[in-house]
Amino acid sequence: MVKNFFRDHSIHKKIAPFFDELFFLNPMNYYFSWLMICTGIYLNLFLSDLSPQFLFSFNSGYLFLFVGLSFLLSSIYINKEITKSSSKNKTSNFIKEKYSTTKIIIFSRLLSITGVLILFFASWINALAGLLLGLLGIVINKLFKNKIVYYFIESIILFFSGWYYTSFVNTSRSIIIYDLLFIFPYFILCYCIYMSKLKSDNFKNNGIDISKYDFKFLLSLILILLCLFMGLSNNDPLLSIVSITSAGFYFYSFLRAQQKDIIRSFVYPLALFNIFLMTIFPYLFIFHYILFYISKYYYWHRFNIHYPTFLVDNG
Repeated sequence: MVKNFFRDHSIHKKIAPFFDELFFLNPMNYYFSWLMICTGIYLNLFLSDLSPQFLFSFNSGYLFLFVGLSFLLSSIYINKEITKSSSKNKTSNFIKEKYSTTKIIIFSRLLSITGVLILFFASWINALAGLLLGLLGIVINKLFKNKIVYYFIESIILFFSGWYYTSFVNTSRSIIIYDLLFIFPYFILCYCIYMSKLKSDNFKNNGIDISKYDFKFLLSLILILLCLFMGLSNNDPLLSIVSITSAGFYFYSFLRAQQKDIIRSFVYPLALFNIFLMTIFPYLFIFHYILFYISKYYYWHRFNIHYPTFLVDNG
């Protein structure tokens, strides 16, 4: 009965528009940004021999870190939307109908300033990283049309933010050359996930054909296997399990290259990465769970679509 009420009752069509402002912040992207912050925290603890697993300690500084970076990222996402002449993001179009462009720009700037100020409560280094992240959204994103370059630099900043704050409050460990053997495979893994996302977006939005035995799919498969090898060599349980459970999706993308394979090679490795991180940071489950079901509620009652979902059309 409760399920039917939340799924079918007409009152939700009136409630859903009140979530437009929330989803204009593009919170679904937090699934990746929070992942990179948590990876930085995890590796600093792991390389300090602290055996990170089911960590329930959470101080206010970590809250400032995540909230500040999330505000900054949302500001960047908003700036991307308002610079588009025509947006396929329906939520963005609703917001543009409700508010003038000037008000949206002012809100975006306030969001970025607030994000940096919040990061000062974590540490001044994190605030500096936040400023770099803001400049990345303004400058780098305009200079480089290749989204992989933008995503890669953003991931470095997010990773470093998590690493540094953990060093500041827990370990006092700085990054040394030896650590790069443990750090670099995670960026390889993220590259593969991003590449699948871009391929999927090109197919859905631009109708670009996907061919079998594509070199980029083969490269992703090789890189994932390299991550698996390095994870096993480094005795890194997180990298090992994420790599081995994700490899099959990239194998099918290379061998069969149907749209469903490309979608799965993005959605499932990203989901698996987050799920295994939840065993290290249980509080992450709470935030992901709330965001997941609020998103399902919003997209179903606002647009009549099932999103987000782990179901992929087999047709």
